[in-house]
Amino acid sequence: MFLKNHFHLFRLLFVLLSIPGAGAAEVAQRPYWHSSMVHKAWTKQDGAPTAVYGITQDQHGMLWFAANDGVYRFDGARFERLNAIDGNKLRSSNTNAILANGSALWIGYSFGGVSVYDQGTVRHYGAEDGLSIRTVYQLVRSRDGTMWVSTGDGLYWLDGQRWRFVDVKDGLGLGNVHYFTALPDGSILADHPTGIYRNTPGGHQFRKVAGGKGIEIHHLLPNGDTLLVDEQRRFTRYAALTGILTPLQFPFGAKPIDPFLDDRGAVWVNTDAGLVLLGPDMRPMRTFSGLNNLSGKQVYNTLNDREGNLWLTTENGVDRIRESRLTAIQLPERMSRAMTIQPDQDGTVWISNHKTNGDYDVDTFGMKPNGAHVDSPLSNITASLRAPDGSLWFGNGKFVWHRVHDEWRAWPLPDSFGGQDVQDFAVDSGGRLWASLVRNGAHVFQNGQWQRGGGIEALTKLTPVSLYADPKGPVWFGYTANRLSVLSGGALREYGAKDGLEVGNVASITSYKGQLLVSGDQGVAKLQGQRFMPLLDADGQPLNGASRLVITTGGELWLHGADGLMRVAATELAAGLASRHLRIDRFDNLDGYKGQPSQVRPLSVLAEAADGRLWYATSASVGWVDPANIARNSLAPTAQVTSLRTDQRLHDARPEMVLPQHTSNLELDFTAAILSIPERVRFRYRLIGQEQTWRDAGNRRAAFYTNLGPGNYRFEVQAANEDGVWSVTPAALSFSIEPAFVQTVWFKLLCGVLALALAALLYWRRMIWVTARITDRLRERLRERERIARALHDNFLQSVQALMMQFDLIKHGLPPEHPVQQRIDRALDTAEDVLREGREQVLALRLNHELTGDLDSALAGLGNILAPRYGVRFVLLEKGVRRPLRSSAAAEAYAIGREALLNALRHAQCKEVTVELRHARTGFSLQVRDTGCGMNAEVYERGHRPGHFGLTGMRERAHDAGGTLEIRSAAGKGTAITLRLPTRRAYGRKAADKLPSTPN
Repeated sequence: MFLKNHFHLFRLLFVLLSIPGAGAAEVAQRPYWHSSMVHKAWTKQDGAPTAVYGITQDQHGMLWFAANDGVYRFDGARFERLNAIDGNKLRSSNTNAILANGSALWIGYSFGGVSVYDQGTVRHYGAEDGLSIRTVYQLVRSRDGTMWVSTGDGLYWLDGQRWRFVDVKDGLGLGNVHYFTALPDGSILADHPTGIYRNTPGGHQFRKVAGGKGIEIHHLLPNGDTLLVDEQRRFTRYAALTGILTPLQFPFGAKPIDPFLDDRGAVWVNTDAGLVLLGPDMRPMRTFSGLNNLSGKQVYNTLNDREGNLWLTTENGVDRIRESRLTAIQLPERMSRAMTIQPDQDGTVWISNHKTNGDYDVDTFGMKPNGAHVDSPLSNITASLRAPDGSLWFGNGKFVWHRVHDEWRAWPLPDSFGGQDVQDFAVDSGGRLWASLVRNGAHVFQNGQWQRGGGIEALTKLTPVSLYADPKGPVWFGYTANRLSVLSGGALREYGAKDGLEVGNVASITSYKGQLLVSGDQGVAKLQGQRFMPLLDADGQPLNGASRLVITTGGELWLHGADGLMRVAATELAAGLASRHLRIDRFDNLDGYKGQPSQVRPLSVLAEAADGRLWYATSASVGWVDPANIARNSLAPTAQVTSLRTDQRLHDARPEMVLPQHTSNLELDFTAAILSIPERVRFRYRLIGQEQTWRDAGNRRAAFYTNLGPGNYRFEVQAANEDGVWSVTPAALSFSIEPAFVQTVWFKLLCGVLALALAALLYWRRMIWVTARITDRLRERLRERERIARALHDNFLQSVQALMMQFDLIKHGLPPEHPVQQRIDRALDTAEDVLREGREQVLALRLNHELTGDLDSALAGLGNILAPRYGVRFVLLEKGVRRPLRSSAAAEAYAIGREALLNALRHAQCKEVTVELRHARTGFSLQVRDTGCGMNAEVYERGHRPGHFGLTGMRERAHDAGGTLEIRSAAGKGTAITLRLPTRRAYGRKAADKLPSTPN
């Protein structure tokens, strides 16, 4: 039977208002196809599935195909064959039915069973759940949310977690149910070997609504009606509301061969000659044949996606048919080569082609707005112009024609022109027609008479490539090799490369709000002042190959170049000209553009018609685009992160992934379902944790990162469709890379501790070494002091003692009255002072305790030895908890204390000298005080005795030790000299930390 052959599922949708019962509800959701469409086929070589029996579109716009070798996913650019979804394997790779329902994907298998994949989870249904083990043909969700499945042994519906079989008691007998559909009222319409059956909305009791064997359901219409076909290929319309069956007759007695209908209400007929689209009048409207033929001969399934594209599956692959933004018209078969168009003010567009040697001579014809053709006396047109008054001028190598108010008038070209073609026209502000003639320069035609160069001899030397008459009066002449001239007020001015003109051959000239624009095969430029400035696109690239410039009545700039049409919106034109960077909308082969405009002659290949449509002509086609109604894709694409690849393995994209240690290189794959023009998709992405700014990926669907460290990351990606509509929210994938032990914070802290310990050890060893060196040096100094002290005692002081004894013998040898006696006594007194001073120095050397810091012992020894010599009582007081002083601090304190003690013993004339040592947490102090006569007022005022440096030396020592020296003295009350050292300078850090908070 017809329906049993390869499980053909002919999706039919048809709107015929003439059939009884049809109404407004039957109007297609999208307008009917226009004549210009783009077809593309994918086959096995492109990775497409073959013999697909199921096709669906998910909530993200992705297409899914059920094939006998697995499930395929398609984003518009690449097919992916999947044996697992989100890491969950298919029960079998032999799939037959598929349905996207919300976030869930339902899959039916050829050998029975259904699987439901939903956001990383899977639920398998089989015989244990009440489901048939026979082939699953279709999965359908009714309007009340019930899931239905047709199988080789009947119809099933899902009741909670268990499938229920529709058996005889439900009104449906045993038998194979291939096709069924959900009606708008919530009921199900199913085919059966004995007829067509329908259940009650929301119920499971079926009744027969159409009899006869071999009847198939093809498709649900927008109003809820269904088309049926029987074995004799007779089509019947079943009205869902009334239950009426109405035969459907194709006009002209044509019987469809493998027909199907789409959601626009269009009838398609697949024949050996190709795929034919029938228009609303059931006449052939478009045939896809030759290179445009389908991937196969049998249409297995169809789908209208949410962007308005029609998808077909065949035995060899997948096909897509979509509307183009440019609408090409049907041309006579022999019309080709360089074509030209010229719209009339009544809406007629005159279409010509330039004859070349060996071409057929095709007459120029006019096309009315309703598509009707109008004859003309023209042929082989080489130049045309719509004058400011609305009349048309045409020319070739023989005649010049003028069309005014539907009337034609012709003038033959003079023989002196040698049969050369008219190249371009312009009408100046005075109404004169300027014409450029090949090899004859520029001429003026007025009142049937020709004037060479318009009276200017220089204009006859070279033939202008293009002409333009400015409404303000000047006439511009464009030449080859960056040459341009302007005639204004009878004077001719020339421009060239020296003036910044770098467009190559000047093919088109126009003006926008008084600003001159020129284009050529090497670029587009504007005249700014007396220099030309190049115009670029938004990426800074030149606009090459622009054969024609047009400023529309809506204020838009259109360019016709070698790669198609370019548009600059009116809202952006002024700003773009000011910045010299134009934001361009491009219309190329992806929009239905074929061929290219003339690159040699300035033919009229772009012009605006009276109804606002912009007509274009190329070497292969003539068409139009309506600037006010350009089809736009307003659907924001949904980006998806599909997988993550490391050096070790491929991971499916799952939330909160944890990657193993030492992962440093990543490849993240992403996509977005953009089905109409996927070639223009754009992506941008970023990896938070590594960067914050977006990276532009163009149409690349992968991101690469290297040298990543451990941590938490979030990859985000957005997509933009062909019209620059970006994703509302970015797709995100969060993952983390586990750190190795050497990458953890603990390891870094341990390394830090070890580094500090090593540094401390090195410092400790260094300090031991330095201390040993200092100790050795101090011991050497101590030994040197001791040696000096011995030398002074054993030699110098003994020598002085011996000398004094000799003088004493000399004195006793002289008479008592001898005058030398007094001089000898004075000398002996001086020697006694020197001897005493020497003994004190020897004592100071002997009592120096710099190495130990034992300051109290040193001062006690010094005071107890010296005080009795001067008949003074010595007292040493110590307060606070004793701590060892720094060796340097002890040395300076001892020197200051010794000097102060000696001064008190020698000069104070006191009975008692007290030395007080005070240890406190705030510091150390040494005080030497006496009860004597006090300092001389002059000395106290000056701070030192002239010629003596004892007090000055004490101050310098106190400063070097980091402390202060205070001297207090009063006549008759004695003197007190106090040294104060801060804690850190006196004890060092460790000793200072051990001091009590308050002194004892």
